[in-house]
Amino acid sequence: MWKFIAATILLFIISLLCLKPVASAADGAAAFDLANTDVTILNPDSKQVLGHGHYKVTHLDGAMLFEGENRFLDGEYDHEVQRVERTAYGAPPILIDYQHSFFNADGSPESLDALDSKTGTLACTHYHGTEGPDIRQSKVVVPPDTYVGSTQLMLLVGRLRERAPAISMHTFICLPGPHIIAMKITPPTTAAKWAAYPGNLIEVEMVPDFGWLGALAGPFVPKSYGWFDPGDDFNYVGGLFDRFYTHHHLMMVRAPSDHGVVQPSSAAR
Repeated sequence: MWKFIAATILLFIISLLCLKPVASAADGAAAFDLANTDVTILNPDSKQVLGHGHYKVTHLDGAMLFEGENRFLDGEYDHEVQRVERTAYGAPPILIDYQHSFFNADGSPESLDALDSKTGTLACTHYHGTEGPDIRQSKVVVPPDTYVGSTQLMLLVGRLRERAPAISMHTFICLPGPHIIAMKITPPTTAAKWAAYPGNLIEVEMVPDFGWLGALAGPFVPKSYGWFDPGDDFNYVGGLFDRFYTHHHLMMVRAPSDHGVVQPSSAAR
């Protein structure tokens, strides 16, 4: 009798386990997980290869560390480090600190962008050789939806996986002093083709929102575009942006070794 009861209980437990949904990238905090990615950096007009980049995500206890490095063929390079803390109930991770260092071809520092959300400190440092650094700093209340660079992609990928009808965030820029501005992204409802990468993709435009100052500041701030692959869990496959906010256009494409990426053609945006 007891064996029958025990067997019945065991079968009931197994049936409950079988009913539990399998976790996917779109479940909770996992929606914002990114994989390590290699990219090729090109001139979007000539399609000339300008350099290569590597982006790495390290999972820590209750946090994630984002590291990215771009190395250009002319010797210039940059390195970014960001740390985010995971949150409860599947909410997006929160950016804690960010540093992005830029270097000239001879290895000397060009600039350093930094954010510390705990203290509210924003800093933009520009180096001018023997003249000494030009440091512009401010203290603000950093909105919890503030993201930069790699963590912007983290939020975009997560929201696309969640099928969010609209996406909004704030971002940190040096123009040349430190500012936090709002950004709005409305994911398109139809798939798009991009000559730099195969398949039916999602094209996302990131538009800075300056409010009533938009008519004055907007023309001087470049827009950014990102492409994401719904067939690959909405992972990032490339983007178009300006470096240093100087209309120095660059295009990133996920490296050919990843998922059979094709080389960009002259039709690429």
